[in-house]
Amino acid sequence: MISVLLAVSLIQAPASFDHPKHAKLFPSCTSCHGGAAPGKSQAAMWPDSASCASCHDGTIESKVTWHAPTEPRRTNLRFDHQAHVRAVTGTPPACTACHTETGASRMAVRPAVVGRCLDCHGIRTAHLVAPDSACATCHLSLARAVTLTRADVAGFAEPPSHEDARWVAREGHGAVVRSTLTANCATCHAREFCYQCHAGGSPPPAIAVLASDPRSTALVAHRAPASHGANFADRHGALAGVNTASCASCHIRSDCLDCHRSSAAAAPGYHPAGFLSRHPAAAYAREASCSDCHNERSFCASCHEQSGVVATRGLRTGYHDARQFFTAGHGGAARQSLESCISCHTQNDCLPCHSAVGARRINPHGPGFDAERLRRKNGQMCTVCHGASVPTP
Repeated sequence: MISVLLAVSLIQAPASFDHPKHAKLFPSCTSCHGGAAPGKSQAAMWPDSASCASCHDGTIESKVTWHAPTEPRRTNLRFDHQAHVRAVTGTPPACTACHTETGASRMAVRPAVVGRCLDCHGIRTAHLVAPDSACATCHLSLARAVTLTRADVAGFAEPPSHEDARWVAREGHGAVVRSTLTANCATCHAREFCYQCHAGGSPPPAIAVLASDPRSTALVAHRAPASHGANFADRHGALAGVNTASCASCHIRSDCLDCHRSSAAAAPGYHPAGFLSRHPAAAYAREASCSDCHNERSFCASCHEQSGVVATRGLRTGYHDARQFFTAGHGGAARQSLESCISCHTQNDCLPCHSAVGARRINPHGPGFDAERLRRKNGQMCTVCHGASVPTP
């Protein structure tokens, strides 16, 4: 699964206390940090300033002025010492299991070592490339991490997966959003972040799953194409109509259908008003590829049959623009949009007229036809009309 942003653990470092210098004075970490001891949920996590003053009284040691922090930690960690102690089977781990690097001395402490957390939770990879499903194990969603400032959010590191140019394309964030949005993307993102690209009247419904949090815009959606500016959702229809190939460089059909056709009867306006009356011309002119969204054989046929627009006499009426003399011009129409022909016809439908061995013997070969070149390219095509008796020069 492709990784999503895992927020950096933002924990204020304590005032510059020299732990190694005090190693012989404090044999146990919980001598000062009582709140980390099993069963001491009501004890303070920080030392009592009065206990520091018992040595630093100006006589035994120089005076110090220190008070425990009163502001909540700026963090999005969901860690709780007592909850971890209760969850561990057997003897609880020592403080050094989380707060020192491998091989470091007991008092060479530091904020929790992320690699140790990952090892304990069975995640055998680097922090930012951990699976999406691991985010919520250690981190609160952005909306719940209320102590983080906008500057903290701006400092979130971007995982390698997001640096891939394909992330905003078909292999990337769209698939993640559709499958794992709630718990994982929400670690770093909120609706306002998505609206930087998906602005306008019809954003993808999946965005509504995210909570609202203006801080999320501190993460700039810098990989969106330049054309995807403000309110692009309201403007993209005209641009897509002019050049669908440009859209297809990043998007696949399902990306469009998520909004434009959850069901055929509830289409929220993919085609402009009045399109039905002129769609034959649009299909012939290839304003868009009908087959990108429709199965031409089943979708077109069922609609035409229900509407009573059916061919009752060969090429004369019905589907063919209801033109009485469509037969006279059908060759040009076929050359212009053969795909529309094969949505209803098979090659055998042409043979009653276009066959060198029977029927009306109407030559299907245009001016300048090079039979030898075509035979070398795909000789089997010749046998469809000529059978085993393919003429030779």
